Amino acid sequence: MTPVYIAPEIAEMMALHPYVQDLAFLGMPVRDQVAQQAATLQAAHSAGDPRVRVQIMSWWPAAAGKTLDWVMSAVFDDADARVTLSREYGFSDWDAVTTLGALAPDARFEQALETMLAGELETLVTLLGETPDLVRQRSAFGHGATLLHYLGANGVETHRQRVPLNAVEIAAALIAAGASKTAEARMYGGGQTPLSLARTSAHPLKAGLADALFQVLSID
Repeated sequence: MTPVYIAPEIAEMMALHPYVQDLAFLGMPVRDQVAQQAATLQAAHSAGDPRVRVQIMSWWPAAAGKTLDWVMSAVFDDADARVTLSREYGFSDWDAVTTLGALAPDARFEQALETMLAGELETLVTLLGETPDLVRQRSAFGHGATLLHYLGANGVETHRQRVPLNAVEIAAALIAAGASKTAEARMYGGGQTPLSLARTSAHPLKAGLADALFQVLSID
């Protein structure tokens, strides 16, 4: 199995939400996935669990510019948790989730994505051969990321900000299969390419892959 770089704060978050990679969870409607994680997050904050820090400090609007101490002592209710998870998944607010998230994500896309983030290149290539449109398909979540965007480990759902140590080879395989390096996703106000996400992410850098990944994602 290919090693995968997972930052400590991402690992903590995944431990807080141990179900996020389960097939049963991935097969739920988008709004149910967001609601379940919001409930977990709100309960953990109420219990003073510091593992909430990366999600709340990254995605809760009220936490912008605040310290962890402020975040942990602040009132954080169900509505706050839902807006936090809504924004993490690329939606503007909970109303957008309920409007757009009635269906489950595409199972083949989710399988390809989890296969990719596990560094299972041969299996990913097989999946792409069986369903070539996967390289152009968009996530069902609000950001609309492609598989290539996810390799930037930035702006997507927190538990998927993982970097397989063969990410450069995976990126090359996706591009060879037809993935667009100029495709734009809707993180941070929109207009994000795979390269722009990778350039502003700490995770590829800490994994030791930044320069090589930038090179393969660069637009000639």
